[in-house]
Amino acid sequence: MTIEQKIEAAGLTLPRLEDSYSNNPSGAKYVSHHAVGRVLYLSGCTPAKDGKPYMTGILGVDRTIEEGYEAARQCMLCYLGLIKYALGDLDRMHRMLHLVGYVNSGPDFVDQPRVINGAVDLLVELYGRRLMPTRAAIGCRGLAVNHSVELIATVEFDGGSVAPALARDGTVLD
Repeated sequence: MTIEQKIEAAGLTLPRLEDSYSNNPSGAKYVSHHAVGRVLYLSGCTPAKDGKPYMTGILGVDRTIEEGYEAARQCMLCYLGLIKYALGDLDRMHRMLHLVGYVNSGPDFVDQPRVINGAVDLLVELYGRRLMPTRAAIGCRGLAVNHSVELIATVEFDGGSVAPALARDGTVLD
């Protein structure tokens, strides 16, 4: 079973990068990815659903650990949409080398690792433990558009062709 078939069998919908990049509420300027050899560097990703920010808020203030976990899980699903755009096939990803998870945290919130587990658990469900990344879970005081979670990742892939990067305004880099 391919990774996309596993996503579908789990009742999940893989977001399209083109759809999420057509809406830029933060006004940020960046590109989706850069490939160097067999390494794909990915821009930060926030959780979205149906083209809109998903589960915004501050952990420990107006969001629970469980809601943060779900936001991180959705964020990883969005990341897989970015990787699908870049590689054309999610089965071309060999490893997630490194994952940094930022958690929009209230002053007394200390469970950032439990929140970011949502992202890692989805990867393991789809790919198995071989794709489990090195990682960090960092609490911060605020993220763009009041997102609850943001992920930054670096992945290893088969080294084949990569789609041109997509700028945050929705245009393809030339």
